[in-house]
Amino acid sequence: MTSTAPRKTRGPSRLTREQRQKAEKVDPQLVDQVYQYWCFVMRPGRKRVPALDAKRYLKVAAAVSDYGVDDCRRAIRGCAASDFHMGRNKQNKRYDDLELIFRDQDHVERFL
Repeated sequence: MTSTAPRKTRGPSRLTREQRQKAEKVDPQLVDQVYQYWCFVMRPGRKRVPALDAKRYLKVAAAVSDYGVDDCRRAIRGCAASDFHMGRNKQNKRYDDLELIFRDQDHVERFL
């Protein structure tokens, strides 16, 4: 008897592939504007800020493609206004990374 369960495949998820396609069409300067704004709002006065690595770049670029720079900035401000995401929670842990804010459409729209 053979199993008919679907096999899991390795590799990027469908969402990541879609995000990658969107990211290729976005001007890198727009992504940098959103990143600089996130640094200004979430990491004020810090000398060391997290790098804009490939994973963060992909998420931000896809969000810029879907929502534009202004709404991405609104999403960052929305996260900054959330007590829970800014570390005023039971764990005293901040959940304010670019990758979290722009993970998918649900996350972006939650902060708008």
